[in-house]
Amino acid sequence: MNAESSSSAALERMKAAAEKSSGPATGAGEGSRPDHAPGSAESAESAESPTDSTTETSRKPAADQPRLRHANTHETQGPLESFNDWLDSLGEPDWDKVSQSIYESPTTMKAAYERQKAHREAERQRRVEEKAEAERKAAAERAEAERQAELERQRAAEHAEADRLEAERLAAEEAERAARRQAEEEARLEQERLLELQRAEEEALRREMERQEHEEWLARQRERETWALQVAARESDGTDWVPPAERRAMLEERGENLTDAQLLERARASLPEWRHRDRIVEKAQAIEASTVRRTRPASAAAEPEPAQAPHGYIPPYNLPSREPDPAPTPLDLLRRVTVTVAYLVFVLGGVYGLGFLGEDATGPWLHDLHEGRFAGGFSMLSMALWHQLIWPVLWVALGIYTVHQWLPSQASADRQRATGWRVAVALVATVVWFVLARTGVMLGVELVVWLALGYLLVDSVHQLNLYTARNRAERAITDGMIGLFTGWALIFAATNASVWLQALGINLLWIPGPVWAVLTLVVVVWGTTMMSMTERGRISIALGLSWGLAAILVPRLVGSMTSVWVAIVAAMGLFMVLLATENRRYRINHAEHRAALGHEVDEF
Repeated sequence: MNAESSSSAALERMKAAAEKSSGPATGAGEGSRPDHAPGSAESAESAESPTDSTTETSRKPAADQPRLRHANTHETQGPLESFNDWLDSLGEPDWDKVSQSIYESPTTMKAAYERQKAHREAERQRRVEEKAEAERKAAAERAEAERQAELERQRAAEHAEADRLEAERLAAEEAERAARRQAEEEARLEQERLLELQRAEEEALRREMERQEHEEWLARQRERETWALQVAARESDGTDWVPPAERRAMLEERGENLTDAQLLERARASLPEWRHRDRIVEKAQAIEASTVRRTRPASAAAEPEPAQAPHGYIPPYNLPSREPDPAPTPLDLLRRVTVTVAYLVFVLGGVYGLGFLGEDATGPWLHDLHEGRFAGGFSMLSMALWHQLIWPVLWVALGIYTVHQWLPSQASADRQRATGWRVAVALVATVVWFVLARTGVMLGVELVVWLALGYLLVDSVHQLNLYTARNRAERAITDGMIGLFTGWALIFAATNASVWLQALGINLLWIPGPVWAVLTLVVVVWGTTMMSMTERGRISIALGLSWGLAAILVPRLVGSMTSVWVAIVAAMGLFMVLLATENRRYRINHAEHRAALGHEVDEF
């Protein structure tokens, strides 16, 4: 009711406004509607409301209102006035309808809202259905697309698998062809490599054979040339000193095939000049080495090196070889075994020969055998009984030598190869003499044995001169022990010769025995002294000879067979051999000392 009252009041206010503006004529004219129109009761009630006074007071006589401009039809009108007249000509709205419309507007609006809502719901439902339909279509299309895609994938997979199988087949065929080609190529290359290797081996074998043949020829030729030069040196000054092979030219070229006589002639012609050149080279090397030694501090060597010649002077002997030893061979082992066995036989034979094994039919001791044949008073060169003490000394000395040859450094040393066999034969020859001496078979064989033994030992010393000791151990053990045996063997060979001649009663050329004894001592002392003055001075040779000379000297002074001249010669020989050997050693040591200080050294 409040809404309807408000609407009626508003309608009345609109009517009043319209009557005001139009005047009485308009109110009484056509188109006015009676008050009993529908909704008049509500209008009357609205008129009785407080708003009626406002309406009444707002109404004024028509005369008091200003006259509307379009009321004058005779006035000139512009476009605006014409538009307003057109608007005024439109007529008055049906206010009842308007009122009714306003009254019904909530219902209308609600209905419109409901219709709109239903429309929206229908539209929403339609959209939902369309969306569902679209989704169904999309799902169907998607399923169809997936099915088509799956078919396409299957077809593509089938094609791909077929292509893969075909590619694998082609690849396998190509790989097989490539492998076959590679195998053929590798076989060809392997065959070529084998052929090349075979050719290389044949070429290397040919070169090795040529090299070995050349080395063998060179070794033989150097031995021949060394022999020829030594012969020429002995003819010149009585020494064996010749320039080393590495510092001299070849006397003979390969293919010349010179005879020994022709080679000796060339050696005689070339030796003086080569000696002179070699001394100049050695002096230059010594001066250079001495200068370097003074300007550069000495450094300790990591490994022991071969003994080198002292700096600043020319040694009067062959310099030690600095070349490494050749590889050991089975012959080297056989040589060492032979020397060892020979030494054991030497010791056992000496024990037997000296009488340490007990008495027999001819006597227990060597000097008691055969009516004192080996006693001090039997001949002019017989020795005192105590000379036999040299044998234990030789057993120890040669035992040291035998052990030393088994060292790895001596397995294939040139000096061991050159002396081993000679020393072994000399040891066995000594045992042969002991057997002959004990059995009493004195037919000159014992003299031949000692002469052969002396020759072997002298040749061993000669080999040691050719292959100089590389260090102190080699000089003391190898050279020293062989030298001691050599010095004793030479003087004992002279004693055996004198005993043999005396036993047979031979008087050569009716010359007295003391004269022959003196001559023999002179020859033996002179030869042994020359040998003891080789290398740096071989004092062991002098000691071996001196022991024998001392053993001869004493019986000639106080024994049953005396001879002053033999005693004097023996004493002088003992003194001379020791003096000459020590003089040699002193001069070399003095020269080395002066060279170490950088002083000038005279030539030997």
